[in-house]
Amino acid sequence: MILAGVFVMLTLAVPLRALIQERREIKDLEQQVVAQQAKIDELNNRKARLADPAYLQALARERLNYVFPGEIGFVVLDEETNTAITGVPGALVPNDDSAWYTKLWSSAKLADNPPAADDPLVVQSDDLPQ
Repeated sequence: MILAGVFVMLTLAVPLRALIQERREIKDLEQQVVAQQAKIDELNNRKARLADPAYLQALARERLNYVFPGEIGFVVLDEETNTAITGVPGALVPNDDSAWYTKLWSSAKLADNPPAADDPLVVQSDDLPQ
């Protein structure tokens, strides 16, 4: 009787262990699906924003200082602001009194280390509307 009980326990142990492992894998895969769905939703929201002409105009105005025809763009420079600002938001090259070749070298170094993809000021070329 004891031998039969040990045999039944050994017979059930292998499938039970496989069942527990498969349930753990299913739970991990469900978590991956949820994470991927959240990423898809975020990318769809970003795509919708980039399809909006007003958002693109706001990006162009903010990052590139674009103005519409007939508008006049101003850049205010004074002593207090000039010393307080070390860079323009979205600018990749330092905005200081360094020599032009220093700025060129900074730009070349940045080409090897592009800004992070999750930077809100970075518009990826594959995200632009077709």
